[in-house]
Amino acid sequence: MFLDSILQAFTSSVSPTLPSDLGNLDDHIDFLLPKIRPHSEDLSEVKFWHSRRWSEVRDDEGFHENLLHIFMPGGEYMLVLDGNIIKGSWKQLGSYNTLILEVGGKSELFDLKFMNVEYLILSKHGDQARKGNRKYFLLVHEPLIQLDWRNLMERLAKTWQESDSNIWMWILFVLLILAIIYMSF
Repeated sequence: MFLDSILQAFTSSVSPTLPSDLGNLDDHIDFLLPKIRPHSEDLSEVKFWHSRRWSEVRDDEGFHENLLHIFMPGGEYMLVLDGNIIKGSWKQLGSYNTLILEVGGKSELFDLKFMNVEYLILSKHGDQARKGNRKYFLLVHEPLIQLDWRNLMERLAKTWQESDSNIWMWILFVLLILAIIYMSF
């Protein structure tokens, strides 16, 4: 109990919760990316993103469409807008964590920023924010779509905090074992 409270205080100082002054979705992702990126998978690990239903999340209050992205093996891409399917293709650019999406005669280049079993965060190549466009494309595994974007960011922050907490728990465990060994001599 005592060790739990010490560990909780320590991990809170190392892994604080999301600041309350973060504004939009892009600001939240900017804050989280440096912390979660070490826990990201690569596009070469196709089991994390192929044949999965990825729902697009935006912070725009006027956005009420249901956008679903499906990346099938072999390069088939489906963009589903409120149940209507638009077919396209995708390809990975060499060994880079970069996707080329082709839909309706238009090709776009996206860089992977983070991916795990629940989240896929992409950014369109170039300075999109300077052009007034959103900086990130947040896709979540479809069962999570009932959460709003703020709750999704809190959930993503908890993933990072739990991984940090596990590391500190192991360090504390090793230190405790070393202290026991030292005291036994």
